Amino acid sequence: MEMKQCSKGGHYYDASIHSECPYCNKGDVGVTTPLEGGRAAQPGAAAYSRPSATGDMGRTVAIVREELGIDPVVGWLVCMDGKEKGKDFRIHTDNNYIGRGEKMDVCLTGDDTVSRENHAVVSYDSKDKLFYFSPGDGRSIVRLNGKALFNTAELCAFDMIEIGKTRLIFVPLCGEKFEWA
Repeated sequence: MEMKQCSKGGHYYDASIHSECPYCNKGDVGVTTPLEGGRAAQPGAAAYSRPSATGDMGRTVAIVREELGIDPVVGWLVCMDGKEKGKDFRIHTDNNYIGRGEKMDVCLTGDDTVSRENHAVVSYDSKDKLFYFSPGDGRSIVRLNGKALFNTAELCAFDMIEIGKTRLIFVPLCGEKFEWA
């Protein structure tokens, strides 16, 4: 990954994937930016691309992404309280790491009470069609529906997640009624 700082807005982006700042060129830092290969980057999130035909780019590719050729959204987290209030975060198959660092899948940049990396994880198991929420390596306790969480728990529609001073609601897309084919 070749991180570069934008001269216009000061944003950081992966220059090995983008020729210019994907945030400034969209006009709104809060809008997700589609990348080649189907995965969308969120402001501050790490950008991913498929390995080239000539070799591995050093990134692990999700099974669903490998089979479909895209990494489709399977659900969302929407910030209800905290500095990111009103912002949505796309959830993809397998593990989605939550933290305030720019490499996180769900990047909560405005909350200093959230660890930079792997404070928690939201996972989607495409075989069993279930979502899970797990605490990560964060210093503070994570909560699911107001209760402290110390082990992995199943995540259901409209469950509330608390990480630091941020409260997120979970909205699934995939499951028993819909699955990417």
